[in-house]
Amino acid sequence: MGVLVSRREDYTQYEISHFSEETLQSEMKTILNQMEEAVQQGESLTSEYVVQLSQQLDRYVLIAQIRKIRCVN
Repeated sequence: MGVLVSRREDYTQYEISHFSEETLQSEMKTILNQMEEAVQQGESLTSEYVVQLSQQLDRYVLIAQIRKIRCVN
């Protein structure tokens, strides 16, 4: 018997209300800099560390997208 997997996420888990635009941009830049530094030091793009950074960045991108959608509506 298979398990039904839902792609829906509870976006409230990201608690977006406390992020200012400046904080959001700063955090994203910090993560990008960490990723760039890791790659320059020889980490592969599929290394656990770079993947974790990428997932963190995805979270902030999601926050930005949610805000944009809310502004449009």
